[in-house]
Amino acid sequence: MERVTITIGEWESRNVDVPKPTLEDEQLVSQLLGTKDQPRLRVRWLHNGRAEIETSSWVGLVRFSSFDIRVVPKLCGGSLRLLRMLDYAGGLNLLKRLPTDQPLPAEGADLLELVALLLVEETKWLLRNGLLRDYRHVEDGLPTLRGRLRYRDQMLRRYGQLQTLDCSFDEYDGDVVENQLLAAALHAVRRRVAGDDLRAAAMQLTATFDSVCTVRRTDPDWYEQRIVYGRRNGGYRAAHELALLILRGCAFDDHQGPVKQSHAFMVDMNKVFERFLTRLLQDAVAGTDIECRAQSSLARVIMDDRTGKPYTPLRPDLVIEQRSTGRAVPVDIKYKLYAERQVSTSDIYQLFVYAYALAPDHTQRRAGVLYPATTNTTGPNLSIRSIAYSDAATIAGTGVDVPAILDALGTSDRSQLFNEIRSMVDRVCGFSQHATVISAATVSSSLRVEESS
Repeated sequence: MERVTITIGEWESRNVDVPKPTLEDEQLVSQLLGTKDQPRLRVRWLHNGRAEIETSSWVGLVRFSSFDIRVVPKLCGGSLRLLRMLDYAGGLNLLKRLPTDQPLPAEGADLLELVALLLVEETKWLLRNGLLRDYRHVEDGLPTLRGRLRYRDQMLRRYGQLQTLDCSFDEYDGDVVENQLLAAALHAVRRRVAGDDLRAAAMQLTATFDSVCTVRRTDPDWYEQRIVYGRRNGGYRAAHELALLILRGCAFDDHQGPVKQSHAFMVDMNKVFERFLTRLLQDAVAGTDIECRAQSSLARVIMDDRTGKPYTPLRPDLVIEQRSTGRAVPVDIKYKLYAERQVSTSDIYQLFVYAYALAPDHTQRRAGVLYPATTNTTGPNLSIRSIAYSDAATIAGTGVDVPAILDALGTSDRSQLFNEIRSMVDRVCGFSQHATVISAATVSSSLRVEESS
């Protein structure tokens, strides 16, 4: 029976005909749900041989026993543009090593195949230039003395024995964390890619790395916390970016366990979009009166009156400050369809709390929200009013045309793009005298906000 591929975009819902699920399929669906607030994908089998599929901000491939679900990043323009976003956000050049004699996958193609192809090509380049080697401390039992003898362990564990000596020494080899990360990602890739040539290349590289190092961890956060880049390992950054993307996307089962018929590779576009916009705004306002800070933690905003200690910190995605006036505006980045739908009530509550937290006085309570769009879009512009009918706080939103921005970033002259981004920042934050915000009273006598799915 031929496999069916269901292609769907982010933040969509569809009712389709699918075969009856296996036990592995049901387990995968449970893992995809994750937490209640952050589901990667919802699949609910119905009694009539159909299933209800609901996507969120996660894109990628979900492979069930008899059909596939491919969630394509439509808001950013496809898989290649997603990688260009990662490329720019990380200051890398991920696409430079794509083979010229091989046609690139079409828009909406399997994201894992594309990421795996880039990882294989980047790893081949590292091999040609020589893998990193370094000293590592080793404690082991050997038949002959090497380094120094661990007297205490020898007495406690091998009293009266001389055929094995507990030694402590430094080994100079390639079994370092930088190579272990690549080996872990290659193990995950070779078990999941569908293309024969790509799988063969991944298996060959996996065998090479297995002869150099041993994979002890598959947790991407563990690697990220231990790797600091410098002149010694700077050439690994692009390959590591892809490896971390793979390990995070494939983190539904043991990467080196038995091959499962049902598996998934998914990427959270919320995080990709946030990293991309943060880098874009910081580049655009560099050298100006505006400063853009990412993930600023506001600890002493929500306090516990009983203990006098902070209750929970606030952490807006961005805080944009005008140095000359000292005015700071919190800005949240949301990968949602706010160009087509109303802002969700939960996001409005969050933004108004940010506006109150950072405002120096009641006349400057303002927060912004940025979201993806396929054209330049302004709004929503919302005002919350007190019972005395005076404006208490303001939210200004703007849609960001990601495909157009990526095209502009690909040109040699980015000055016009950065000028437009600075104008957008000024409009959202209201720094200029000409920035206008539409009051809710102007639009309607009351503000009605519905929860968006």
